Amino acid sequence: MGEYSFADAHCHLESCAGVLLPHILYITSGYSHESNLKNLRVVQQYSNACLCAGISPQEAMKHKDVKILLVEWEDAISGAIADSGKLVAIGEIGLDYHWAKTDEEKFLQHECFISQLGLAERLSLPVVIHSRDAESECLEILRNFNLKFMMHCFSGKPETALEAASHNGIISVPPMRSKERKQFIRELPLEKLVAESDAPYIGKTPQDTLESIKMIAEIKGLQEEAARKQTLCNTVEFFKIRQVV
Repeated sequence: MGEYSFADAHCHLESCAGVLLPHILYITSGYSHESNLKNLRVVQQYSNACLCAGISPQEAMKHKDVKILLVEWEDAISGAIADSGKLVAIGEIGLDYHWAKTDEEKFLQHECFISQLGLAERLSLPVVIHSRDAESECLEILRNFNLKFMMHCFSGKPETALEAASHNGIISVPPMRSKERKQFIRELPLEKLVAESDAPYIGKTPQDTLESIKMIAEIKGLQEEAARKQTLCNTVEFFKIRQVV
């Protein structure tokens, strides 16, 4: 992986403008059937871009017939998307109780989450978790599956981050500073951290991952180069990048 300067462990290239830079390893993530297919078209053009495909909780709760729709959506993931050789994880998937206000919306999210965890097991892929105000619930469900997982844009409690990392989880750091984020970065081993931009929704571009790396370096008392290299290695190892690029 010496050709890469750093890795953006989570972005949305289908919504980012501009040409990809060759020195960045990009992990782009779908969140709906349509965005999965759009991201597939992007990664097929670049050797330094890989894909996570999944249905996010915010998308799942829009569809009362989500269980029926999942048949078509998961067939696309396990079929054409997986056959591309660019699929490295199922995601982003999870639970988001910030947006789910009713029991029905939470149920639809739960149905979609469980189904896609099963898909990940069948495909022997890790999962990328979107969780907001539901981190503990996500971890409780994940205990029932033998899956490696990445907590994307983690904003939960430090003790929850430590619990995730003590099992099969890694924590992804976005370019946003907070007291809680500073605490879990300090307490977690560097090997359990990756950096992301979540562009264009948090960072404007994938290059804003460098702000995440800078934050990790400052809190850990490291040179930025060391943080860039280790978070790159962590990303490569988690997604098994050598098998697809």
